[in-house]
Amino acid sequence: MKRIEQIRLIHCAFEHRKENENIKNHIATYVPNNNVDVHENLEDLWTRTQNVDFSWIKDKSNFSMIPTTDQRSTSVGDLAVVCYENTKGNGYKEVVYRADDIGWSKWFDSQHIDNSSEKYLGGA
Repeated sequence: MKRIEQIRLIHCAFEHRKENENIKNHIATYVPNNNVDVHENLEDLWTRTQNVDFSWIKDKSNFSMIPTTDQRSTSVGDLAVVCYENTKGNGYKEVVYRADDIGWSKWFDSQHIDNSSEKYLGGA
């Protein structure tokens, strides 16, 4: 199993500047548990970023929050950028997942986050 270095939470499900233009807002960076697979880590991230019983901002363990961003519950359509160690160079090997109605799926389409003119707002 590849080592996950971090997961960047990107809120973009409801963030629109104008019609058909999504804002990709980097909300937090999560350092996951590497003893479980990627889908278990994504489910843990989902659960910990819900505002049902309390604000998830209070649970800062394994999180670094991006200052001056508005936090809401993570929703269907939001993204998680899973950053694996890159054994062949600098930086990370990134795999983008999209929150679905049930679970998460790899996200590849013409709106892929890596093809945006702005990677995402709020941080890098």
